[in-house]
Amino acid sequence: MENNAADVVIIGGGIIGCAIAYELAKQQVDVIVLEKASRVGTEASWAGAGILTSHASTHEPYPELCRASLAMYPNLASELREETDIDIEFIRSGTLSVYFDEAEAAGLIGLADRRVNRGFTAEVLTSEQAWELEPAISESIVGAVLFPEDGHVRNPKMVTALSIGAAKNGAKFLLGNGVTRFIQNNNRVVGAIVNDETIHANSFVIAAGCWSGDLTAMLECPVPISPAKGQIVLLEAIPPKFQRTIDGLGIYIVPRNDGKILLGATVEFVGYDTTPTVEGVKEMIDAAVTISPELVHSKFVQTWAGLRPYYKSGPCLGYLPSHENVVLASGHYKNGILLAPITGKLIAELLISGKPSLSLDPFSPVCK
Repeated sequence: MENNAADVVIIGGGIIGCAIAYELAKQQVDVIVLEKASRVGTEASWAGAGILTSHASTHEPYPELCRASLAMYPNLASELREETDIDIEFIRSGTLSVYFDEAEAAGLIGLADRRVNRGFTAEVLTSEQAWELEPAISESIVGAVLFPEDGHVRNPKMVTALSIGAAKNGAKFLLGNGVTRFIQNNNRVVGAIVNDETIHANSFVIAAGCWSGDLTAMLECPVPISPAKGQIVLLEAIPPKFQRTIDGLGIYIVPRNDGKILLGATVEFVGYDTTPTVEGVKEMIDAAVTISPELVHSKFVQTWAGLRPYYKSGPCLGYLPSHENVVLASGHYKNGILLAPITGKLIAELLISGKPSLSLDPFSPVCK
């Protein structure tokens, strides 16, 4: 390996690692990204549906983080398109959350009322108003709530764009290279061992998704980040049936511009197994057809599963308590795509100035 030293080494080439690399490289920070796979974004960053939702009604730190990241998407999409010629297909189409009975209605209408009372957006719709927006949804719905600021993005394209943008600004990517151990000097890491070579840096960022806990354990600071399997079904319907994301019955339906429709996603704590199951696929298809009976005539394309990084108090953003120059950026669970822009920005600020524009204290990693 040539040039095996940098200001910052990022371990993990998913959407979080690439977002951090992009923000650092734009500030002329010398960055090396280490990714064990042969290309970036092969795990949860590829497998997700790319939905961008923030429905909470409070001003707690986590909802504020989500809102701040969602607000970054329009400018980031334009910036990446100008810099890389890649359209990440960011669309702010809104989410239509449908309900079929009064119990579901009470919960969603209560959420909508709290959001409006606190200055956020939400609109309660009658079933007739919902059908007018999305004629393909079932006539059995009781009503719906529209969250107009939500969107979705083509996440594989976004990871690619972030990595290309980072590389254009000087970041280096070493692909197919997994870290096997660290070299430490007291409470600092001075090097990462990759294929018997040492990569040196002043600071290290662990952004390896659900494998991040394995890396922190090497530093005697095990952070309990575990894999949460999510299965997704891909359908196709021409002409497209939906204009916006549809949410209901425990699933979401995400339309793409090309007529593809994603159904997701299960939540399964079954270790590192990414095998799709008949049970999981049937569960999602049954719910989708209940929401939109027309989908029974759509084309089945494929199914897959990804592993989200689950952390009970996640995400984990900040310095490891055991090491003064190691930052953890993981545990985003279902919101890795949503939180990528703000994570990249805040971790870059933390490393450059030590003063992120939003406090990371509520998200500080804890060793177990």
